[in-house]
Amino acid sequence: MSNSDTKWSADGTNIPNIEPHTKTKHLLIEQYVTDLIYTLYGTGKRGVTNFTIVDGFSGGGIYNDRESHNIWHGSPIRLINAVREGYLKSQRTYPLDVKFIFIEKNKEHLKCLKNVGMSQAEFGQLSDEEPHTFTTEFPKGIGERIEQCEFINDEFENKVNYCVFQAEQRKGHSLFFLDPYGWSDVSMESFRTIINRLNKSEIIYTFMIDFIKRFIYDPKWTGRTTFEQILETDGYFDINHFQTLDTFGEQAEFRNELIRLFRDRGNAKKIITFAMMPRNEEKVLYYLIHICNHLRALEVMKDGSWNFNNLDYQYHYDIYGYGFRTAAYYEEHQLDLKLDINQDSETACINKLSKDIDFLINNNPDGILFKMLCAQTMERNPATRKHYCKYLQLLQDAKEIEIVSKGKIIKITEKTKLQNSDIIRKSHQQTLFALRPFIQR
Repeated sequence: MSNSDTKWSADGTNIPNIEPHTKTKHLLIEQYVTDLIYTLYGTGKRGVTNFTIVDGFSGGGIYNDRESHNIWHGSPIRLINAVREGYLKSQRTYPLDVKFIFIEKNKEHLKCLKNVGMSQAEFGQLSDEEPHTFTTEFPKGIGERIEQCEFINDEFENKVNYCVFQAEQRKGHSLFFLDPYGWSDVSMESFRTIINRLNKSEIIYTFMIDFIKRFIYDPKWTGRTTFEQILETDGYFDINHFQTLDTFGEQAEFRNELIRLFRDRGNAKKIITFAMMPRNEEKVLYYLIHICNHLRALEVMKDGSWNFNNLDYQYHYDIYGYGFRTAAYYEEHQLDLKLDINQDSETACINKLSKDIDFLINNNPDGILFKMLCAQTMERNPATRKHYCKYLQLLQDAKEIEIVSKGKIIKITEKTKLQNSDIIRKSHQQTLFALRPFIQR
């Protein structure tokens, strides 16, 4: 990300300091892309082989890290590293072909990325923008990885159609990482273009609420018309409900409206958000929004988030963007809307998951596919498939449910990986919602 306060010189003699929340974001994105490559390319008989990865606001590629007194690599470098990590983890010998498109509107910043950042990361050979083939020896043979970087000096909005066209021509899977400084840099039309034209694509988008909250509650804000035009917000974010966006209820309503906006106007099929907050504060700096078309991509993102137990990720429960609710509603109902993601929170996660799963199992007496169970609840909680299996094992051990796989009742253990086609149904021996000593209500 680059903005008016973040400056890189073309020769790298001047680079900005990295902020803690930006480091958090970089680590989450890096972990996700590694897992994504491993999941889509490295699993099955033959996975996805072509990827197009777009960093729409790439910046200069390097930062000063005041904590370690070292250089911190920016998102372009981390995206390349993540692809390589996922490839090595996969150990597949069929070719992996990846094209990176780095877009930056500031010419000096782009020169820093291309000539300094890439070189310091030992990726200098990719700066010529030509495809390069790398080979790796694995136990089962020689693997081949093809990488190409394209550097574009322009506004992302001007290149949306070009990037989508590239992804269409290359086929396979695409990822758009969009980390603008302000709300005006990516239009709802651009989100719609990506989502509608690319079925096998996803978007990770940063929305800076800390920036916009200075204006949205002001009736005299001169940028309101532009805000409504770019993000198509007419009918959303009722100004009468907001004063400072510092109260929990107002932040909850804003987040709910933001997700509702992306569902309605952006045609987002699957969406989850992370609230990036300074620890021990109620202040949301920005939302990291993950939009995808398929459940598996959402699951991979959630899996990765649990690998960083010390980071400031938070989910807000009961905020899905499916309907309008006011700030007063959230304040009045005192919902359990917040959860730090760490190992101590696993019990709270299971408790939340139980409410979602119990309802579906109880209302499907003939059984429900595990895939459908996940599809209907995965956006509503921070649980991973591992948590789903753990909770279902608890229900099974309490004789409340049966799990049917390929026509036979099976007993799952901690090592069991449930399949999408497995059926979860109420047991004939007990009624669901019996007293459970293992769940804290």
